[in-house]
Amino acid sequence: MDDFIQRAFGHGGHLASMINGYTPRAPQIMISTKVGHALEKEKHLLCEAGTGTGKSLGYLTPAARWAAQNHKTVVVCTHTIPLMTQIINVELPRVANILSRENLDLRYQLVKGKDHYLCFSKVERLWQEKLLSDDQDAQLIQKIYTRMNRDGVGERSELGFDIEDSLWRQLSASRCSSTNRPSECSLEVLKGQMQKAHVIVTNFAYFFNDLKMRKKTGGNGTLPPYDAVIFDEAHEIEDVCCNVFERSVSVEQLENLFETLYNRYSMTKLSTDLHIELNEIRQTFITKLNDLYHEVRKEMKNEHGKPITFKLLYEKREVSNVVETLGTFIEKVKSLKLKGVSDILERMFECNDDLDFINENGRKSWAYWATIEKRGQLVLHAAPLYPKAVLARGLFDKVPVVLASATMSTMTAQGKTFAFYAGRVGVKDFDNIVVDSPFDYENKTMLICPDDAPDASSPDYNSYLIEKLEEILMYTGGRMLVLFTSFETMNQTAQKLKPYCTDNDLNLLVQYPGCDRESIIHELKTNPSTVVLGCSSFWTGVDVPGDALTAVVIAKLPFPMPNEPLIQAQLAVIEQAQRSSFFDYMFPKMMVKLQQGFGRLNRSMQCQGAVIILDNRIFKKRYGKMVIKTLPKCKYSRNISDLIHILPC
Repeated sequence: MDDFIQRAFGHGGHLASMINGYTPRAPQIMISTKVGHALEKEKHLLCEAGTGTGKSLGYLTPAARWAAQNHKTVVVCTHTIPLMTQIINVELPRVANILSRENLDLRYQLVKGKDHYLCFSKVERLWQEKLLSDDQDAQLIQKIYTRMNRDGVGERSELGFDIEDSLWRQLSASRCSSTNRPSECSLEVLKGQMQKAHVIVTNFAYFFNDLKMRKKTGGNGTLPPYDAVIFDEAHEIEDVCCNVFERSVSVEQLENLFETLYNRYSMTKLSTDLHIELNEIRQTFITKLNDLYHEVRKEMKNEHGKPITFKLLYEKREVSNVVETLGTFIEKVKSLKLKGVSDILERMFECNDDLDFINENGRKSWAYWATIEKRGQLVLHAAPLYPKAVLARGLFDKVPVVLASATMSTMTAQGKTFAFYAGRVGVKDFDNIVVDSPFDYENKTMLICPDDAPDASSPDYNSYLIEKLEEILMYTGGRMLVLFTSFETMNQTAQKLKPYCTDNDLNLLVQYPGCDRESIIHELKTNPSTVVLGCSSFWTGVDVPGDALTAVVIAKLPFPMPNEPLIQAQLAVIEQAQRSSFFDYMFPKMMVKLQQGFGRLNRSMQCQGAVIILDNRIFKKRYGKMVIKTLPKCKYSRNISDLIHILPC
């Protein structure tokens, strides 16, 4: 492997002959060597690599070679679409070229969720319905049918034109549960392509849903058997994994499933006697279920007796009669061997299993809670407290895993450590490598923490925030990204900042639910007068190289919100163990997100500017020095006016 890596990355090697002006990068070679050794020795690897190290090509090259040479399958998972696209369209074609020079043929395949693919049967059925119709969708469906049959297109993004979501839902394979699909089926074609691939590229959600299925079925998933897994953007694993494995169930959810089942054609044709028998079982179940939920609803009060919308559940509840009743109903319908109801029965079974699991409340590594949601609906939930609960067995004990990110380690008095991250995801006996970014932070980046900032919880803070943003914009004239921890604060800031931006011809863009994130980033890249206010997803994945982005403003240190159910449960577990929930959870989580936010500024060797943190805890709290020490070493100032010394001319 070492000789191959030198042939690929070294002076006069494969990449040198493929790329004009190529210069070997020592960090990339270090990453590639470490990943190659980990796969050959079947060991786990934690790889922290700063921006600009060429991380993705560094891990893909040895992984592809190991897979192609040994007839193995490697699954590569990313969190964001831009990185997935880069891997498929840029990096893997380059890797395939490298391997072809080694007389190896690399096969790779991109895999998305079912809702991204066309269902052959649905398209054909709808096309036939619309043949003689004047329906406004008829021509569009004709185009889709033609592209699917003539050109073999099976994915939404490959069609070359837009489709309204309402129409796409009628055509996608998202609800396809058929076991006997036509050979033209997009999912069957995809399945065949995956079986042949050495490298499969997908996203976290798809991978964890597949793993969830494997755990339920004892080994069968939608992905083919794989021999190694690589997670890029691995710092995002925790939230995605815990969300995928979350279980939830409500009375309304089950009643809707009953209604859907009873509307199926084969159910409408049952005899009166069978309908009466099934209705009696159904009503018995719903009555028992309502009694259970009523009991929980009575507990949805705080210590003052006032109604609340969230409550952690600690007690086991007896639900065997409820679960058995629905089980009896499902088995009775199954025994009738009706057509077209298997998918609904499967979803009923899953809800029944979830109901039993949640009320068992028997796993210390899981959190259990109830919420009152829209229209007063009571929902019961359970989710793993951390990925370790579901990944230690089923993933890390099965195959070697490479976890790569720019931010996984945490700083302690003894230096950088992976202990916090590794403990939460559940990986043991791992090698690790830390490769610093090649960017010239010391000369091209400034960290500014203004010394006039009020406390972040002060009523004066929001006014201060507006004042400082306007002051910063006087220096930058745009080219600014402002990161928030609260949508409410972000929207209030946007309203108050808008008049200033209008008066000064600044292009103010604000993140909102369902917004086109990539178009906002494109505006930032192409219009120097742009100011972007972002929350949540804008802390990661914003890649704006060069001088298009010269100031990143972090309104407040991004501590987790302790009112979220999972976080409340995690803090309770830590406190029960008589440890510090702040230093064992809140601070490390904040630092990972802060480093991600800091990293939005420097995306290439040409980047230059400032990261401005408008939170006085940086210099008022004892942990502030640790914060600064953990961030890349750069110029430091307490005055906004020092922007003039770092902004590019």
